Amino acid sequence: MGKGMVKLNIFLIMILVVCGLGIVTSQHEARKLFMALEKEQELTDQLGIEWNQLLLEQRTWAMHGHVEKIAREQLNMVVPSPQSIHIILPASSADSDYPSESR
Repeated sequence: MGKGMVKLNIFLIMILVVCGLGIVTSQHEARKLFMALEKEQELTDQLGIEWNQLLLEQRTWAMHGHVEKIAREQLNMVVPSPQSIHIILPASSADSDYPSESR
């Protein structure tokens, strides 16, 4: 073998080592990105569960019975008697199907 062949072999080995290091580095980076993706997907699932719980809580607080209970107990409100309820219609809807007299 000549000096040219030895230099070529050393050059090819260096290229092989650089390519090997590049592969190892890219696989490591891919693993890190995959772990980050799994972490974000887990966070997405947790936030989805929390969102559904908050929606359920909102529906519970907005239920008519709950609102009425708070109005009675904390604000001392009562349902008005039918005699004290008056229906006032706007002038434009006087021709509609609603009766024009108050109760």
